[in-house]
Amino acid sequence: MSLLEFKNVSKYHPEGREHVAVLKDVSLRIDEGDRVGVWGVRRSGKSTLLRVAASIELADEGSVCFDGRDIAGMSQHERATLLRRGGIGLACAPWRPSRNKPPIDHVAVSLLSDGVSLREAKTAAMQALARVDVAHCAYTPTNQLSQGELIRVRLAQQFVHEPRLLLVDEPAVLASPKASAELYKLLWSLARDTRLALVIASEELDPILPASRRMTIGHGELRSTETPGTVLSFPDGRVTARQRSRR
Repeated sequence: MSLLEFKNVSKYHPEGREHVAVLKDVSLRIDEGDRVGVWGVRRSGKSTLLRVAASIELADEGSVCFDGRDIAGMSQHERATLLRRGGIGLACAPWRPSRNKPPIDHVAVSLLSDGVSLREAKTAAMQALARVDVAHCAYTPTNQLSQGELIRVRLAQQFVHEPRLLLVDEPAVLASPKASAELYKLLWSLARDTRLALVIASEELDPILPASRRMTIGHGELRSTETPGTVLSFPDGRVTARQRSRR
């Protein structure tokens, strides 16, 4: 059974008196441990794809299932629970943390609403911060953190819930190419080591290069080499075609 499955999913957003298709007849399957990269330019539909996958938005047509359950058939409480307890994590921009609140509080706070004690929540938060290599600044006010550290804190907010599927929307391109490369390497290594299913959607090619499955999205249409005869063209001129490689 797949972890996440889209079947002929379409999503429309209002634009004036019309409704524009942001996702068009998208079919997609993600299994445990999958590492998927989705490349697309701005307004290509990639953010909407991840929001529908995370159950924050519901599909207008087709079906989205997580662990065999139709998300549209879940109650609002059940969908919210998916984002908090071993289900789906979504890390996206923008995130505006409280300037004087330390990272450990930002990460622990969402556990408190689930009845976890403050001590247990802070222990879990510290473990999540350690996973993304920022435990050393757990008590540093966020206005003193670098952009790279803030991104890692945002990821720790997702990891504290132990998701089975992590969706990352547009990881930032940091000032230092080395810092960017280290962040992407960390993300993909965490997915590999924990059997976490990871999907990264980006306008840049570098974040998705380590993915074992690469896709493109444009005008709401998702393309993958898993579809027979499909050829994907990326911005550096690279062409991917699974069928060609088998010849």
